[in-house]
Amino acid sequence: MKSDQLRDELPPEQLQPPPPSARLMAAVQRLEPVRTRSRLGAFAAVAVASLAVPGLVLAVHALRPDLAALPRGWVAAAAVLWAAGFGLSLAAALVPARGDVLPAPARGSRAGLGAVAAMLVFALCASVEAPGVSLRPEDVHRTLLGISAHCAMFSLLMALPCLVVGLLALRRLAPVGGARLGLALGAAGGALGGLVLHFICPVASTAHVALGHVGGMALAAALGALALPLVRAR
Repeated sequence: MKSDQLRDELPPEQLQPPPPSARLMAAVQRLEPVRTRSRLGAFAAVAVASLAVPGLVLAVHALRPDLAALPRGWVAAAAVLWAAGFGLSLAAALVPARGDVLPAPARGSRAGLGAVAAMLVFALCASVEAPGVSLRPEDVHRTLLGISAHCAMFSLLMALPCLVVGLLALRRLAPVGGARLGLALGAAGGALGGLVLHFICPVASTAHVALGHVGGMALAAALGALALPLVRAR
């Protein structure tokens, strides 16, 4: 029997779809518009959480003894570069481009690696010491590697709030490309650590700044790249 013949033989009331249940209609009537996620919401939350511990350290820790002897323009320029590394890397990790829903992994990796490279070039080419005031590793009875490892670990510690809160935010925002976005997030936290060290670390030699300060930023970036895929996998 063909479907057209079967339809002709059925009474009209059996051809009509059943009415929706009262429970379904009540659920539909209770629906409300969902608030669209803010592009800058995650960025603002992570930035505030990231700045709390470094801000406290700067408030209670003694400033480096050679700060007043260094050129003010250089001090300001270096601080701006470290702060820019934090802000631009964090934005690349958490803020989608206009018209996009999720952050772009390629943009995140470019921003994170670019920030690390920029700070390394600045440290190698534009580090400044105040003769007779700035300290060297031997002045604090440490080797170059020893004092650099100490500052790198300190920078990583300053990056932890940014990494922890940022990883929680990215756990939902990064269905793909987690390692590259994690790299940008870690670079942001490491840049914040470098900014703190810029004002409190008494050792100003080029090798130390490159190994300890920028090295800590690179370690934080690597930790972020490793951590985000692990967090998402759980």
